[in-house]
Amino acid sequence: MKFAARKSSPRYPNRVPGVFLFLFIGGLLCLFGFWSLSIGQKPKKPSFLEAEDRQLDHALHQKQDDFEIVVFYPQEPQEIVSTAKQQAEQLMTSLSTKKTEMPELPAAKQESPEPILIKADYHTEILERNTLSVVYLIQKKIGDQIVEDHWGYILDQETGELITADQAFDPTGLDRISALFRDAMKNREATRDLAYTLPFITASAPAPENFSNFYLEEDQLTFFVDADAENPSEISRNEGNTINMIPEISKGLRWSADRNQLGSHFLLKPGEEESLFIPPRTVDPQRPMVALTFDDGPHPRNTPRILEALKAYDGASTFFMVGTNVERYPDVVLQVAENGSEIASHTYSHPNLTRLSADSLNVQLNRVSELVDELTHQQIQVKTLRPPYGAVNEQVKEASPTPLILWSLDTLDWKTRSAEKTVDLVLSQVEDGDIILMHDIHAESADAAETIIPKLTEMGFQLVTVQELMEAKGLSMSPGQKIFSANQDN
Repeated sequence: MKFAARKSSPRYPNRVPGVFLFLFIGGLLCLFGFWSLSIGQKPKKPSFLEAEDRQLDHALHQKQDDFEIVVFYPQEPQEIVSTAKQQAEQLMTSLSTKKTEMPELPAAKQESPEPILIKADYHTEILERNTLSVVYLIQKKIGDQIVEDHWGYILDQETGELITADQAFDPTGLDRISALFRDAMKNREATRDLAYTLPFITASAPAPENFSNFYLEEDQLTFFVDADAENPSEISRNEGNTINMIPEISKGLRWSADRNQLGSHFLLKPGEEESLFIPPRTVDPQRPMVALTFDDGPHPRNTPRILEALKAYDGASTFFMVGTNVERYPDVVLQVAENGSEIASHTYSHPNLTRLSADSLNVQLNRVSELVDELTHQQIQVKTLRPPYGAVNEQVKEASPTPLILWSLDTLDWKTRSAEKTVDLVLSQVEDGDIILMHDIHAESADAAETIIPKLTEMGFQLVTVQELMEAKGLSMSPGQKIFSANQDN
């Protein structure tokens, strides 16, 4: 029996597509349900006392009824953890001590004060010589107000020890730091009086121990200098800086400088070197001052000794140089410029100018200026000249392109060759506005200068260049004019 073939048809023609449709709609409903549950819920953000990428178990944590403090610190590399924790503990102690210092709050906040919240979180930067800069952002939250402060340090990643100034800066770098810091303090109203005192001058001398409390953030070096200030945090506040919340760790005056001003002399992140660094100098016209001047140099041993004494006591002098010695000792000439002292002319070869022909006179009056232009690439111009033996006539005055600087106090050091006699003469006769004549070619004169410079500073005199002296006293100078002092009575 044969059955005729019959074309079959599915019993449920839409079954498979329907299943997929059902699953698709179900999935959408589930997603919608989860989305509905999360409406109005934002992703959890770290609280004020939490860091974005750190946990509280990697921090020091102190909590009382009226305050809560969290201080994070680096956990790696392992070599630095011990020191980093010690620094964090000191910071915690400091913040706990200073927690009551707060800005003025609205009356409502004062009646119902909220707990003070303080967070100290850090970031790091790897520097050269395998060192690590650790910089803290310290935030104090009082009510709706947040006060910020910064602090930091630099570590050796191999030993875990703190980096000191003698490891981070070479001697030239320290010289620049000292000069820049002193000038900055003279130009702050709150520190101006302090900046001229002997304790401050000593505390800001270019010695490693004076500048070893520092850190680097981006291109800013920040120093805490332990000068003799009665209330350094008040000084910081008066200058519009952030409140100093960390005095127990970083005592003293806070000051920042661009590390590029140090050129290659900041060894941990060297910048480009300038051809010649001329330190800024500020003179207070209301304070007494004298101009020490030195003839016949520069000298390879004596001149640097005098410069070191001037540097230590925030002073500068005028060095009347003989051209032949400028040619012989160019490095010493540059030292004078980078010390902030004045390079001046004592003629090319030290003749009596009144006995020269016009051509020879012209060479003697101008050659030193040409040599200094070449040596300093015109960064320094010679603006004053001292005629040898003080000899001047009408021909010299008419031919001179600069003022002719003489003196009001002659030490006769060239004659006595006695450091003791030179010191006694200066200290017994010195007056405000004096131009004092000495010679840096004699070792005895350098000996005397090393005593005179601190003594004059202690007596309250600013040690300035001839140009600074005349400008501060409001006196003009003209080519060929004979200048004896800045005391108008003379």
